Parts: sequence; C-alpha cells; structure tokens
Amino acid sequence: MIKTEPHRRPGLIGMTKGTKVVLFFLALAGLSWGVYKCKYAYSYYTDLKDRPWAYSEDEHAKLLVGTWQGTYQDPDNVAKTIRLEILVPMTDDERAAKAGKRSRRRSGLGQRKDNQHFDGLATVTSKLGKEEYEIYGRVGKDDWHQLKTVHFRVVDEIQQLHKNFGVGQAETGHWQDDQLTLTVGFVYTTATGSHSSDSADPRYDKKVTIHFSRKKS
Repeated sequence: MIKTEPHRRPGLIGMTKGTKVVLFFLALAGLSWGVYKCKYAYSYYTDLKDRPWAYSEDEHAKLLVGTWQGTYQDPDNVAKTIRLEILVPMTDDERAAKAGKRSRRRSGLGQRKDNQHFDGLATVTSKLGKEEYEIYGRVGKDDWHQLKTVHFRVVDEIQQLHKNFGVGQAETGHWQDDQLTLTVGFVYTTATGSHSSDSADPRYDKKVTIHFSRKKS
C-alpha cells in the first residue's frame, strides 16, 4: 500500500521560524505606528477644542499666537517700540515626540493642564537700547479674547537697562483679529541696577495702554 503525506494548508504552519519572527515584528511595528497616530491625533484635536486661541484647522485663522508690534511712551516720555511673540503651546515636533513616548501612571494629582496659559517673548527698543523679556499670562475663557494679568520678566538682569522704566506687568488686555491692547505698568531700574519706587512721584504709578497690530509673516 502506498502511503500519502497529509495535505498541509498554507499559512504559518509552513513558515520557517525566521519568517514568523519577521512577521511578528512587522505586526508589532504596525501596531506601534497605529498607537502613535492615534495619540498624535487625540492630542491635536483636544487642543483644537480646548485652545481655540492657539489652534485652528483653518490655516488662515487669526489667532493670539504670532507676532505683534506696537509703540508707546514710558513715564519719562521716551518713545519705545515693543514687539511681542506669543508662542504656540506645543509645536508639531513636540507633539510628535510626546506621542512617541510610552505613557506612565503618575502618582498624586498627576499632570495638570492649563488651557488658558500662554507664554512668549517681548523686545522693547528705544534710544536707550534694547529690553528683552519673557512673558506669560492667561486667556479668559468667556470668549478667549480677554487677557488676564500678563507678566513681563527680564531675560538677563545683569544686562538690563539702568535709569529706565521697564515694563512690569499688564493688568488687562484684549485681542481680536489683527488688533491687541495691553494696559501696562512699569518698574524703574536705578543706575546701580536696583528697583525703586516713590509714591510722591506720579511717574511710578503711570499706566499706559499699548495698541498692537499683528505682524504679517
């Protein structure tokens, strides 16, 4: 009697061990890529909903982020030009890097998320020289166009201008389309680099409303 070999169905059974390993890693890579894309998309669309002042699917949308420029006179009547750069909370590269990381459980309260917070840079120029600041503040949630207290922090205190009224902080502000306003106070830096104040001198309490226009890129 002639013996016949049982018919083997094609598939994994007939594959070599090396081929199975390759397919396993290909499947794992595909799964990892899918998870990465999902995390990236979730982060992006969450920001679209929660930070409408910073993100939009319309590439021509007018947002708070960007570059603004205005002019004003400080309490010593020195004419100055100020340029603001409001930074996007998370760049595409940062979002991609975040999506590629493994999530870990965090103890305690975990990571807090402030959808109203923004930060950026400010540069003031005048005949006295250049003033450079880091800025940070919050956007009101009512319509996302009111600006809460905006703080100006000198980048390098050693290099800051002396005998000068520098920008302190803005108590109120508003932005809409291509216009932005901030009402700012000032901090005086003496010849020795210290800060001083004089309640009898109205210059120290002076507030100035600065009108900014959007700088086209």
